[in-house]
Amino acid sequence: MKPTRESMVTNRRQLTPAQRSAKIERDRRRRRERNMEFERLQKAETELQALTAAQRNENSCLRHHNERLNDMVSILENIIHQLREQNRELQQKNLGLEQTMKLADSWFPFDKCQSPNEEVSNNQPSTEGPRSSQSRIPYAQRISDLLIDQHTSDAKHA
Repeated sequence: MKPTRESMVTNRRQLTPAQRSAKIERDRRRRRERNMEFERLQKAETELQALTAAQRNENSCLRHHNERLNDMVSILENIIHQLREQNRELQQKNLGLEQTMKLADSWFPFDKCQSPNEEVSNNQPSTEGPRSSQSRIPYAQRISDLLIDQHTSDAKHA
């Protein structure tokens, strides 16, 4: 059998006015503490929501910045690849020029030969022939310059 409301009220111990007053004060204090805790939690929730929004915004900015940096890395990798290719091409050209110079050296033993202009006395330029304006440039250097020019023009046309 279930107890009725009336029987529950009569079974409860009756409080004296001082006890009732103390109970009412305890209940009020608990309600105040609960309300203060609820308000504190509401403030904390509001702060956390603001922090979460700020964090989301920062994450979005960082993601965007990261994408830009990744794009820049890709561009820089392409530039590095192009520069390496150019470097290889220049090394090949340099090697070709060195081979041309060695070939020219093997054809003309320049150490033992003198330029026709060096035979002119008192270092006066010769007024004869097409090379008279180049009298101060060693003959070997002029030939090597011609060979280099020929090699580079051949490479351009190839």
